[in-house]
Amino acid sequence: MERVKKYCFIFVLLLLFLPIAQRFWKLTNEGPLHGQTPFSNYPTFHLKDWNSGEYQKLVELFLKGNFGFRNTLLRWNNSFDYLVFNKANAQKVIVGKDSHLFFDYNIERYLGIERQDTMVTDSLFVLTDSLRNCLKTRGIEFLYVIAPSNAYYYSDKFPSQYNRVEKKENDYDYYLKKFDEYDIEYVDFNKWFLEIKDTVSIDLFPTHGTHYTYFSAVWVADSLLKYMETLKDIDIPEVVMQDVYIDTMENYEHDLENLLNIGHSLENENVYHYNLSFNQEGKTKPKVLVVGDSFYWAIINQVIPRNCFSNVYYWFYNEKVYPESFTATKAPNEVDLDSLFTDLDYIVVYSSATLLLAYDYKGFIGDMFNYLSGNYTKVVRDERLQYWINAIKNNPDWLNSVKNKARDLNIQIEEQIQNEAEWMVKQENKNK
Repeated sequence: MERVKKYCFIFVLLLLFLPIAQRFWKLTNEGPLHGQTPFSNYPTFHLKDWNSGEYQKLVELFLKGNFGFRNTLLRWNNSFDYLVFNKANAQKVIVGKDSHLFFDYNIERYLGIERQDTMVTDSLFVLTDSLRNCLKTRGIEFLYVIAPSNAYYYSDKFPSQYNRVEKKENDYDYYLKKFDEYDIEYVDFNKWFLEIKDTVSIDLFPTHGTHYTYFSAVWVADSLLKYMETLKDIDIPEVVMQDVYIDTMENYEHDLENLLNIGHSLENENVYHYNLSFNQEGKTKPKVLVVGDSFYWAIINQVIPRNCFSNVYYWFYNEKVYPESFTATKAPNEVDLDSLFTDLDYIVVYSSATLLLAYDYKGFIGDMFNYLSGNYTKVVRDERLQYWINAIKNNPDWLNSVKNKARDLNIQIEEQIQNEAEWMVKQENKNK
């Protein structure tokens, strides 16, 4: 009996030391968690931080996010909650009927629980109409694209807690009225997906993803190109699907499942796979600027714009410019607008039906209208601000000084860089 107790004690002791061994010697490759970035840098010791207790907090934060087998244990816990309680331990992700996954805000915006103030929307459409008219004088077409939403496509799969919630007018309903009122060109793929839902053999949305499948994205792109042709009476290169076959979907197509970080795999679905080619002979490649949300990525990633447009200008949420930001982050306020608008054919705003409240994308409509109206104030200020941000980051002594200030003020380094750059812009304006 004593021997058994001894062996049990040794076994428990080994179990306690296993996380330490995993932390330092990586006994097994756990793989990172999706959608989570732990505090991975061990904090630098400063006497000031020690005295204030900040250093101890940072060390605790580091240890919580980096102990051995953390990711594995979290996946086990998430699997238990999912299988037993039908619960998703991922921010804003909820489990619906028949294991369908949703972002909760998509359901709430579909039901009209969360929506944009109508006065804000009305003002935005007045500005959009002004921008559209300015673009017309330059021969540039303004087009709005409403991408489909899984909240509409699978509205019968919402969790039971929404059964007694009555659907009210939402942003999508109101925006359609405003598009018609101002006669703004738009393409409603959300409505189209609902119309053809019962006629397709394979669903256009995955059960465990928030975005449409890549096959669906090709259909959207093909229809969009044909509509753009009618606006300017041109012949744009055609997208051609070849070697179509059915197989299980790729990892990126069930993105919400990835966010669950569970230790088991959910049932994979069949989707269409294919090879794309492009008929470009004798065709016209227009110059296009697209500003939009994540639904445009499925089109970008299949190199459709690269083969059908003369350029690839994609302003993701009007925050980052692609493809430049693949190598080094570039913001829209760093773009030479004179060059951009030279021979520009289309401006396309691309937004999901449940993300319309982000339609203006951080002032995009106003920025473009200000530029076309000769109001350069914001653009010039942003260019100078970015100039000083770059100057600080490229000067080691200055950057080190900013780091020390940030530590003394107990704020993030990027915030202090922004503060310093804004101060320099103000000094420039005073001198002027």
